[in-house]
Amino acid sequence: MPGWLRDYLRKPEGRAARHPHYLEIMVARTGQPARTFRINLDTLKKAGQALGVVFLVWFGGTFYVAYLHVSSMEAIARAEQQAAKIAQLESSNIRLAEEKQSMGQYVFNLNARVEELAVRVHGMVNRAQAEFPVEANRPQGGVAIPVSSANADEMMRKEFSLFDENIDNLLPELETTLAREFARPVGSPIAGGIDISSRYGVRSNPFGNGHEFHNGIDFIVDRGTPVLATGPGRVEAAGYDGPNGNRAVIDHGFGYRSVYAHLSKVHVKAGDPVERGQVVGLSGNTGRSSGPHLHYTLYYRGQTINPARYVKAN
Repeated sequence: MPGWLRDYLRKPEGRAARHPHYLEIMVARTGQPARTFRINLDTLKKAGQALGVVFLVWFGGTFYVAYLHVSSMEAIARAEQQAAKIAQLESSNIRLAEEKQSMGQYVFNLNARVEELAVRVHGMVNRAQAEFPVEANRPQGGVAIPVSSANADEMMRKEFSLFDENIDNLLPELETTLAREFARPVGSPIAGGIDISSRYGVRSNPFGNGHEFHNGIDFIVDRGTPVLATGPGRVEAAGYDGPNGNRAVIDHGFGYRSVYAHLSKVHVKAGDPVERGQVVGLSGNTGRSSGPHLHYTLYYRGQTINPARYVKAN
C-alpha cells in the first residue's frame, strides 16, 4: 500500500482522535448575513472508505463474472469444435465403412465377371478349334481362386495383387481371339444359292486323262457375278496369274489368305484394304477354265486347307 494512502487511512492519535474534524465553509454576500456550512471530515472519510470498498468489491465481482463468462464462451467454443470434429470423424468412419463394403462387393463382382469372361474366351477358343481343327492348339491356363464369406477379408487383400496379373493374362488372349475370329475368312464368296462343280481334293483331270489335286472349291456362276471377300484384310496381289487367270489374293492376317480366280474383272489392286462382303471382282472364264465359274482357295500358314468347313461356318 502506498505511504500516502496508509497515512490517510491511519486512525488519528491523541487529542485529534478524541475530537472530530470539521471543514467549515462560510458564504458571505453583500447585505446578507453570512452562512456557515460544516462538513464532518471523519464522516466523509469513512464514507469515502466505504465507497472505495464497495467499488473494489463491485469491480472484483464484475471482473470475476466477466472472466467466468469469457471462460464459459471459450469452453463452449471448444466443446462445439470437438463436437464438430467428432461428427466429422463419425461421418468419415461411416463413409469409409460404406466404401469398404462397396469396394469389397465390387471386387467380388469384378472377379466373377473376369472369371465368366475367361470362361467365355476359353469357350470361344475351344469352339474355334473344334470348327477349324487345322489350326494348331495353343497352351492355356489361368488363376482361379474360390471366394466365400469366410475368406472375404483375406481375399480383398490378395485379390488386388492377383487382379492385375489376371487381367494382363486375359486381355491379350481376348484381344487376339476376337481379332482372329473377326479376321477369319468364313462364309461363301458368292451371294445366294451355292452350286459346286468341283470340291477340294483329288479329282479327275477336266482337260485330259488321269487325276489331279484340286486345291479349292469351284462355284458354278454366270459370268459377271459379284465375288465377295470372305473376311477383312488387305489385297496382297491382283491381276492376271497364268492358270488362275485374273485373280485377287487377300491377306487376312493370323496366317489366313484367300484366292479368288478366273475373274472377268478385278475391282481391287494390291495394297487396298477390304472389308468382309466387299466386291473384289466379277466371275469369269479366264485362265485354265472350262467355263464360267469361281475358283476359291484358302491358305493357312502357307498350306491350302479345305474351304468347305469355312463356307459352312457363315
